[in-house]
Amino acid sequence: MKSNNMAHHFQTLQEQRTYYLPCIQSLSQEQLWHREKEDKWSIGEHFYHLYLILKMLKTATKFSLLLTPFAKMRRNKPFATEIHDIYDEFKNKKGRGMRAPGILVPPSKIRFTLSSDEIEQLLVNETSAMQKLLKNMEEDIAGHIVFPDPIAHYPNLIQSIQLLAIHEKHHFRMMAEQYKRLITSGEVLRF
Repeated sequence: MKSNNMAHHFQTLQEQRTYYLPCIQSLSQEQLWHREKEDKWSIGEHFYHLYLILKMLKTATKFSLLLTPFAKMRRNKPFATEIHDIYDEFKNKKGRGMRAPGILVPPSKIRFTLSSDEIEQLLVNETSAMQKLLKNMEEDIAGHIVFPDPIAHYPNLIQSIQLLAIHEKHHFRMMAEQYKRLITSGEVLRF
C-alpha cells in the first residue's frame, strides 16, 4: 500500500480482529444471536453491523475517488492522518452511545442465518476489497479526499480508515463484555 498511514490503520484492524475474534468464533449459533434484552443487539448483530459499515465505507470510497483530480490539486497542502475517538466523545457529551442510522442496523431477517465464520468472512472480503481499491492511492491524495460526515468532523480517507478501526474496537469491546456475561450466566443453557 502506498499510504503508510492507511497501511498502519488496516494493520490495526487486523490486530484487533486477531485479538477479539477467537472468543466469538467459539460461540454456538444460539449464543451468537442471543439478545440479552430485546432492544440490545446480539453479538452476531454487532458483528454484522461492522460488516455493513465497512461495506458502506467501501461504497462511499468508490464514489469519493471521483474527487481525486481535486485532491491532486491540493496534494502539497497539509492534511490530518489521525482522528480522535468520536464514539467516546459522543458518549461523554450525551451520556449514551450513538445510534446507528437505519442503513447500518442489521436486518431482523439476518438473525440465526449466518455463523460467526460466515460473518467474519464477509468482513475479511470487504476489507480485502477496500485494501485493493486503495493500494495505489498516494497518501497526499488520500489526505485530501474528504467525506461529508459532520458527526465525524469531515474525515479524510486516511482518518476514515482509522475511524473504522476505532469503531470496530468499540464494538469488539461490547461483544467481549456480552460474551463474558453470556458464558458466565449460563443463559445459553435455556435454549
